[in-house]
Amino acid sequence: MRILRPLSDSLMIPESTLDYLIRSAPFRYKVFKIEKRSGSGKRTIAQPAREVKALQYWVMEKILRRFPIHPAAMAYRKGRNIVTNALKHAPQRFLLKMDFRDFFNSITSDDFEAYIRRRSKDEWSEEDISYLKGILFWNRDRKGRLIMSIGAPSSPMLSNILMYDFDKRIQAFCTKRKVKYTRYADDLTFSTNRANILREIEVQVARVCEEIAFPHLEVNKEKTVHTSRNGARRVTGLVLTNDGDVSLGREKKRLIRAQVYHYINGKLSHEEARKLRGMFAFVNSSEPAFIQRLRDYYGDEVIDRIIKLSD
Repeated sequence: MRILRPLSDSLMIPESTLDYLIRSAPFRYKVFKIEKRSGSGKRTIAQPAREVKALQYWVMEKILRRFPIHPAAMAYRKGRNIVTNALKHAPQRFLLKMDFRDFFNSITSDDFEAYIRRRSKDEWSEEDISYLKGILFWNRDRKGRLIMSIGAPSSPMLSNILMYDFDKRIQAFCTKRKVKYTRYADDLTFSTNRANILREIEVQVARVCEEIAFPHLEVNKEKTVHTSRNGARRVTGLVLTNDGDVSLGREKKRLIRAQVYHYINGKLSHEEARKLRGMFAFVNSSEPAFIQRLRDYYGDEVIDRIIKLSD
């Protein structure tokens, strides 16, 4: 398969221009840093230029959609979110949370090449694979290997695709032990009603990371957490309640109430008010009954005004 011709026809760009654009695409990124949600430093975001994004959207629609994503993958998929992810584990007594170190940037163009050669056999020419790598991956230091960036629209879908073999092996291991498994990007969650089984899962995850051909991932051991109903259980930012449901948690609710109070009294900046509007969207998807309680207390007019805030 040759991708240059259909890509040229679709985007109405001459093939010679397109060839140059793709070869230079890994260098066409705007790089900036944002604070991590945990407050433990900054995260590097590499956002592709508009013309590179156009190439990535085309590849997503015409090529990446043909590859499977494992059912355990809960992020970046229609009809799935942090709530559906957390609800999978809410009824279980014991919980294990793990994640990977530097997840997106650990996935390289070589991982993608190994995957596509295994899945598609001889469908792709050397030139096609080279073009796809150039479109989808970022050259961080302008001389090293190409890596997946946080900020590219193709990275979420591509990460789920390349994690298929990992998810399949972990799911099979968990199913035999009656353990539920989900992965939300780099957040791995395991739950069960069987005592003392999750230590075995922890060992298996590390083993699979060493054994799989791609991608090459490392468990962030400092963030591995074992909990049970005797303690606080959180999954992707939500609290698992002992009655098998999910909640925002007391601290988050207290913060939102305080922010609404400050908004009413004119003590929030426009940026802070916009963040509060964003919190409302999160609340509406995770615990909509709390929005109604805010309406009952502060009135519909106040809550609607916050929801309708413009940028």
